Amino acid sequence: MRRMLRARAALAVFLLPLFAGCTSKVTAPVGTMSTQTADDMAIQAVASMGIMQGDLQFAIGTTPAAMARAREARPARAMWDTSYVVSGITFQASRAFYDALDNELPGYGPTAVRVRWTSHASGTYEGTRDTATVAHDAILDLTGIQAGQDTLQLNGVSQDTLQNRFLSLDGTRMRYFLWQSSTTVEAVRLLKSTYPAGYPLDGTVTFLVSADRLRSNNRSDVDVHFEATVVITFNGTAIPTIVVDGAYRYRWNLVTGTITRA
Repeated sequence: MRRMLRARAALAVFLLPLFAGCTSKVTAPVGTMSTQTADDMAIQAVASMGIMQGDLQFAIGTTPAAMARAREARPARAMWDTSYVVSGITFQASRAFYDALDNELPGYGPTAVRVRWTSHASGTYEGTRDTATVAHDAILDLTGIQAGQDTLQLNGVSQDTLQNRFLSLDGTRMRYFLWQSSTTVEAVRLLKSTYPAGYPLDGTVTFLVSADRLRSNNRSDVDVHFEATVVITFNGTAIPTIVVDGAYRYRWNLVTGTITRA
């Protein structure tokens, strides 16, 4: 219990400045949430998840004996514990291993039960739907890393800023957004035997969002400002759910990357 309280306290210390820095200066009226705006929020949340995947892929892949296929999970361009590139985004990361009493260890070993992953990432991502300039900071705790455990569990926080240009969900309009989010990852579990091909068994990722919809790719050209809460819930299948402001529901296909209204 003491170990968990210390871990949560450390995450809370990190999270406080994230909330303080999340809100952008509102230069336009706060908009009401429409279906089309909720669509945009769901698309942006998935884009943010793509950045976090860069953390997860490397955090798992560089934990010796954490899983049988660790080598296959490593990004090809990674340099040990310093920096690596995923989809045009450059990550600078560090890690620390801890035992069951929350003592920091010199490295991975038989007494290690947790790895803390700290990262900063920046760059420009280009996908089939969107192009985003990214700033990302995260602290993630991965437990279940012992060789005898079959399930990994991820908890943590991150802060993300994306200046994004993307196609609307129906593919008819180009959208411009400045998205800022404080994100909490809670109890996302993965089976070691199926990673990276398998899907998270359960857990949630919650985004507290402050976003400006822009008229152009200029971040000062603000049309309207939005505040929102977006929750992604994993369920062991290839199609987790996305809920925007508790009212707008979506399905996210992890195989194709498509998002559909539920």
